[in-house]
Amino acid sequence: EDVNKFINFLKENSQFIYSVILIILIPILIVANTLWQIRSSNATQEAEQEKKALLTEAVLVNSIDVIKQPPAYIQNQIDNIAKENDEIKEITILNTKSDGFAVLASTNQQNLGLTFTSEEYIKAFAQDKPSINIIQDTSKTTNERFLTVSAPIKNSLSAQKTALVNVKISLSDIDTLNRKNYSTTLVFLVVTVFLVLLLLINFARFFEFAVLFKKLNEVDKMKDDFISIATHEMKTPMAAIKGYISMMMEGLVGKFDDKTRDHLLKINTNIQRLDLLLSETLDVSRLEQGRMQFDMQPYDISKVVEQSIKMSLDQAITKGLKLSQEKLERMPMTFIDPDRIQQVVDNLIGNAVKYTQKGSVTVLYKMENGQLRVIVKDTGIGMNEEDRKGLFTKFYRIKNEKTVDIAGTGLGLWIAREIVRKMNGDILVNSKENVGSEFIISLPYMKEKV
Repeated sequence: EDVNKFINFLKENSQFIYSVILIILIPILIVANTLWQIRSSNATQEAEQEKKALLTEAVLVNSIDVIKQPPAYIQNQIDNIAKENDEIKEITILNTKSDGFAVLASTNQQNLGLTFTSEEYIKAFAQDKPSINIIQDTSKTTNERFLTVSAPIKNSLSAQKTALVNVKISLSDIDTLNRKNYSTTLVFLVVTVFLVLLLLINFARFFEFAVLFKKLNEVDKMKDDFISIATHEMKTPMAAIKGYISMMMEGLVGKFDDKTRDHLLKINTNIQRLDLLLSETLDVSRLEQGRMQFDMQPYDISKVVEQSIKMSLDQAITKGLKLSQEKLERMPMTFIDPDRIQQVVDNLIGNAVKYTQKGSVTVLYKMENGQLRVIVKDTGIGMNEEDRKGLFTKFYRIKNEKTVDIAGTGLGLWIAREIVRKMNGDILVNSKENVGSEFIISLPYMKEKV
């Protein structure tokens, strides 16, 4: 069970864990690369020192003949070589004796007169090629390391091994540079670890936010599901109430006096408002969840406008408004869902009639840049720039003395624009306060015309 919980945790938080792994892995790789570079540099420098030692040894082996040349000449020669190379700490020429190797000349004056019987010298003398070793002088507090090259010297006449040359080169410069690099790397590592810890702390907070965001999304989905179910469930009793009120107003259940009829009219109006709110709330839920279905087909949108005008005509006549449309000579076809676009046009024309007290509401058409512009133009109260900014947000309504008595949910325009956008179009607005407004549905039209 614990394993399953752990696996589920990894699955649910894979992105967060992936980020944490990257945060930890990247500095480790950086430090590893730096250490590798230091070691590589160290090896390269030691190889260069080795080449220098071998070159020095070769020069000495080829230029010194212990039989022909006096010790003073040999001493002078190795002193000059050591002076020219700071890395060379010691050059020693050793003559062979029956009991070991006697120092013939040396840049280290303390070695003069001494005899060595070390296995290193014996092994080097026995070989035909130089012997290379790295030694560490533990007698010094610095713990200095040296590269030593030992090789036999042959008699120029008989080619017989007669002496041994030992070159000692200090590796202190390399070690100092390496210690500096290691110190820098350590500081870099500490700083990197510190930054990683800060990032992890931040990520822990982000993780909390991510969990909270996930929970909010779950709650939001539950809310949408609840709204969807609730509105569906409420639609049934609402339809029944509307049906009974209609029967009562038609006198099918008996006669009513004028006062009762007036009450029934008010109930019917409020029922219609509530029904509209439920319908729009359901549409919002469907649009937000991507569950609204569209039946797209080529269609003449002027037929939709004509139907909407018929629906709003009685209200327009009651207010004394002129309601009409001015069609193009040849209307282009648009690829739309007729029922959904009917909902949009009904909303725009209905709003135009509601917010216009006198004058007219006219629907115009323009073809521009492959787009058909359906313009719902009115001579109503208009709106200022501030009101236009919030016009297409949910539950936004213009509140002033001119709109206080006009009913609405504040959802219609948001729904209308979202529907049009699902059809690859958009809704724009131009308006001037106390002059009127233009709501423009912009849709791509088809080349073939009717």
